[in-house]
Amino acid sequence: MNGTNIPQNIIKAIIYIIALDDLQLSQGSGGIGHHKWEDWLWTQEDSEYVTSIRNILEPLLVPYQNKKTITTEQRAQVKQAVKSMREYASYDVNGRRLLLKIAALGDNHDWNVANIRFGTPLAKKSGTKKSDVTEMLQPMLSVKKNVYGEMQLSVVSPETPTSKRLPKGMKFVKVFRYIGATAPTSNAAFALYGNAKRGKIHITFEGVDNSGTTKLYAYYFACYESNKGELGQPSIIVSAGIVF
Repeated sequence: MNGTNIPQNIIKAIIYIIALDDLQLSQGSGGIGHHKWEDWLWTQEDSEYVTSIRNILEPLLVPYQNKKTITTEQRAQVKQAVKSMREYASYDVNGRRLLLKIAALGDNHDWNVANIRFGTPLAKKSGTKKSDVTEMLQPMLSVKKNVYGEMQLSVVSPETPTSKRLPKGMKFVKVFRYIGATAPTSNAAFALYGNAKRGKIHITFEGVDNSGTTKLYAYYFACYESNKGELGQPSIIVSAGIVF
């Protein structure tokens, strides 16, 4: 089942697992309180396992990249955690077939984030036109500040998470926003908010009607635009409650 495996490269595998955990914990089709992992028919044990592996790996991502700031024991811990995740999520008889369930029960956004091609419409080849935007080049997006009337988002490249520079061949990183009481059902509901600069973007909510009693949430995704004007794959969707 080519195209559905966790990357063999350790750094890419860590980034993949972090993105997968963010996705599986994001809001599912059942509304607030319902998670993506429930849409995929994962068990709570599955969800908690992926998060536990992510919690081991995420603090060691930057030290692992720097090489000089990680111990031999920590490096072995990283490799063992990635190996355990592969075995747990695998298609083998003893595996939990987590990615296969996403292929069967997920949507286009899920397949893109989880890099699943086999058994989905994404398995079809769209052509051989050369592109500057690689298939897996997705920004890492997070909410860094959420205060009265404003938010600040951080956007970095998964290949260089400690740098504010854009990847080679990319001209902009565009941020899209949707505001509502529940998550949108499609990326088509989002509108372009603006371009992030030096790894961050300041968000305001001028003109947003906050007169009602329903709690409003802001949802975001980001994607790169190449020097040729091509848009890359969307990031995972992040969200936060708006403070009025």
